[in-house]
Amino acid sequence: MTTINKIGKEVYYLLLENGFSLYMARFITAQAAHETGNFTSKIFEENNNLFGMKLPAIRKTLAIGENKGHAVYKSIQDCIKDFKLYFDSFKYISSYSSIELYVKALKRNRYFEADEEQYKKGCEHFYNLYFNNVS
Repeated sequence: MTTINKIGKEVYYLLLENGFSLYMARFITAQAAHETGNFTSKIFEENNNLFGMKLPAIRKTLAIGENKGHAVYKSIQDCIKDFKLYFDSFKYISSYSSIELYVKALKRNRYFEADEEQYKKGCEHFYNLYFNNVS
């Protein structure tokens, strides 16, 4: 993980601590990097929101409010715990064999509105940047 930045490393290790498998933690770290423009977006910086998540209307959440149409979290750790709540509530499987299959599952659950191929390419870009040389 020589090209991953400090926030990316923190996200990766927090995902592992919160029960995601090794590969899922890598896929989700890449997803967070894609969603936040490598952890530089205003939504991330102002809301501690790694995934562009909206404030949920039905499921349990750790969000403490809303800003710019997106959920606000006290910390990155709370955002990851909330993502785990989302992940479990939509009954994602515990591990996907590729980013492509993971992105397809996200799209089926209407997690993102963007073109599926573009979203996949964005996630793959950060996965390759961060984890390409890691076994």
